[in-house]
Amino acid sequence: MTNRANAANLGGGRTRGRSREGTMGGSPTFPTLSEQSLDEHGVIHFHLDQLERALREFDPAAAAEEGLRNLAVRIDSFKDRLDEHFGLEEDGGLLQGVVDAHPPLDADVRRIKTQHARIGEALESVRRVARSGNAGAAAALKADLQRVLEMLREHEREEDALVRRALKQV
Repeated sequence: MTNRANAANLGGGRTRGRSREGTMGGSPTFPTLSEQSLDEHGVIHFHLDQLERALREFDPAAAAEEGLRNLAVRIDSFKDRLDEHFGLEEDGGLLQGVVDAHPPLDADVRRIKTQHARIGEALESVRRVARSGNAGAAAALKADLQRVLEMLREHEREEDALVRRALKQV
């Protein structure tokens, strides 16, 4: 989604001081969920940019066990944050708001959730390789991590388009 990372967003992505306006049932309205999602995506993009920078600086030819483990720590941090983010979107959050706002988008939401699982599995796979410290796997690790990050960027573009379609229905 739109990159709105700024100093206020770096504190964990929670919306501070903002009420969770909602429907009579107390759940946030779709426009409110969308605004919160923009904030959250800003934080995710910040962490994604940090991981991409580390990947650009990672030289597989000079990789030693310590360099791989340092990359593993960055992957760990990003994956943990991304898992939390995906959970927030899926568990009554933005994706449910999309379906509530425009039920015909349910199949698209299911596709997005499937992508969440695939991205999580792919990140777990590269994390295991990085944690192993096997310098012989460094070139493949770099290529695989680059592929996962590209998959995530494409996923974000698709999710952004889905939210925009749902917002047109509100």
